[in-house]
Amino acid sequence: MKAKLFTALGVALGLAVAGAPGAEAKDSGFKLMMTPKWTGFPYFEAAARGGKDAATELGDTFVYAGADHADPTLQVETLQNFLTQKPDGIILAAIDLNAVAPVLKEARKRGIVVTTFDADAAIPARDMFFNQMSYEQAAKTMLDCALLDAPEGGEVAFVAASPTSPNHMAHIKFMTQLIANDPKYQVFKIVDTQFAQDDDAKSYDVAVNLMQAHPNLKVIISSSAVGAPAAARAIVATGKAGKVFSTGFALPSAIKSYLMDGSEKAFALWDPYELGYLATYATHLKLAGKLEIKEGVTFQAGKAGQYTIGKDGEVVYGKPLIFTKETIDKAGF
Repeated sequence: MKAKLFTALGVALGLAVAGAPGAEAKDSGFKLMMTPKWTGFPYFEAAARGGKDAATELGDTFVYAGADHADPTLQVETLQNFLTQKPDGIILAAIDLNAVAPVLKEARKRGIVVTTFDADAAIPARDMFFNQMSYEQAAKTMLDCALLDAPEGGEVAFVAASPTSPNHMAHIKFMTQLIANDPKYQVFKIVDTQFAQDDDAKSYDVAVNLMQAHPNLKVIISSSAVGAPAAARAIVATGKAGKVFSTGFALPSAIKSYLMDGSEKAFALWDPYELGYLATYATHLKLAGKLEIKEGVTFQAGKAGQYTIGKDGEVVYGKPLIFTKETIDKAGF
């Protein structure tokens, strides 16, 4: 019911304002529509606030809609719904890079600018991708957090949403390479990789199962903002606090209590509000004919600062934040 409610809300808001794709001659008044991996999660709600603020600042209309849980089929349905409303730009965090490709390619054929953020779609299906960090930078950031947890190293296990989650699997690939080749991280030994669909209960169960399967496990690492806090909760519930650690990417509100009581030592993230603002601002610039999607092009995205377009239209946000007991209260989101 909630998923239908959000989609219906998007229809109602979208139909209230006329828009025509491919209207590059305009300078403002574009209809921009954003869909996250799922609605209701504070991370994506923060990104939506950033997107809405950018649109308001630029004189555009902004609609945020989607399902209330991460399901590739439902995300495709949301995007198909968007197409019926003739937006100028679509902004999304892709659940599965290939599942959304056909509908996004159709959007581009109609002159709609397609921008991905947080997790990419297949390259031919979008114009730009706003990556939180380069995959290697993200991998190093998470391993640096793991070193804060366990300076002496030990066994580590990875938890991802699914084998088709583009950012999670890229993070794991680079962490694996770094552990194999970088002396700084060779103190770690990878013992397992599991999948939990960005689901809290599944992430908790996976963490419990990992600790049972690997009695010497030292760190569980997940770039899922659902998986990392769920693993921290499992560690405390099973009496493993101080023996096993969870780290990765997580919202400050989800992991503050674990940092403050000492059961966990470090997590990381970036500012999702600014990431949503940046993706929306750049979409507007492209629609207004003020941004060429070409490698090496530099542009100013309002209060978010200056960025450069990389290969295949990828723009790296690149502002990691590491949260510890000493820094968690400084998080502004």
